[in-house]
Amino acid sequence: MPTPPPWMGNAALAVVAATISYACYKLVRLAFADADLYLLSLGKHRANAYRDKVIWITGASQGLGAVLAKYFAGFGARIILSSRDAAKLEGVKASLGLPDERVLVLPFDLCSDYSELEKAAAAADQAFNGAGIDYLVHNAGASQHALASETSAQVTDQLMQLNALGPIKLTRAVLPYMLQRNRGRLVVVGSMSSKLPSPGQAVYAAAKMALYGYFSSLATELADTGVGVTLCCPGPLATGSEEAPRVVFGPTGRIVQNATGAANRLEPGRAAQLIAAAAAHGLDEVWIARHPVLAVGYIFQLLPRLGWRLLKKVGPKRARAVQAGRSGYDVGKLMRAT
Repeated sequence: MPTPPPWMGNAALAVVAATISYACYKLVRLAFADADLYLLSLGKHRANAYRDKVIWITGASQGLGAVLAKYFAGFGARIILSSRDAAKLEGVKASLGLPDERVLVLPFDLCSDYSELEKAAAAADQAFNGAGIDYLVHNAGASQHALASETSAQVTDQLMQLNALGPIKLTRAVLPYMLQRNRGRLVVVGSMSSKLPSPGQAVYAAAKMALYGYFSSLATELADTGVGVTLCCPGPLATGSEEAPRVVFGPTGRIVQNATGAANRLEPGRAAQLIAAAAAHGLDEVWIARHPVLAVGYIFQLLPRLGWRLLKKVGPKRARAVQAGRSGYDVGKLMRAT
């Protein structure tokens, strides 16, 4: 260590040493992080944070939605399960082990007419003897694996409707009830694609960016009310399996995604834990992802020119990998790919 200048006393040296130690601690923490450092610093939510709260989850018939339902139910919440598939919702309900008076199956199509969304919102508000909605978790959505140049107009419409317009319209239907009660929180399961370019997922990213724009603006409009918004931006999750593979949108319609290549994906159980912590702490925005997605997010935030150079380097290769059904999240392999 270089000799300190004569003007630097012991107190100043102690401050410098403490600062360096803290910076090193943060760098080590970031190296092993699976979410942004502020969220991780707050830790888990209180054990009673969700006791008797009414939590409405869309896209609850499978994947992260089903995992979220089980997580919240484990902390004493009353659950409303929604998706298009009533039979699958009944299966999720059975898996929760809750009595009928603590779980409601409310099937509806998020892409249906606005009048149907209004009926669903009214039913959710009146559930459990008119208890009202404490948390609406916007989890419904679908991913995409296709080049922008090959994505059909029909798939573009479907992705925008399901991932952006549907949640926006449902929120419009729910807001009057929340505002009347002056309580409630909209928990939006967005994507890191709303913060970063996402080669091979251009329309999906566009929908998630629209979602981010709407709900971040809405959060500022509601700041002086009892209604809040938490924007969650997860990276890739390890949903799907060989027995029940993920279904995503390809260039012209839905396709079955290869269930392999999940090395850089976050486990849904951990994602549910972090989403629940973010909502309970009342955070505005959180990032939930493993590296390299989390690292690239910080690069784009702090060093955008470097971020653009990196994504333009790996972007075409990632798009081709995604198109071929391979993992697009191993930056090292993409940098070495020919």
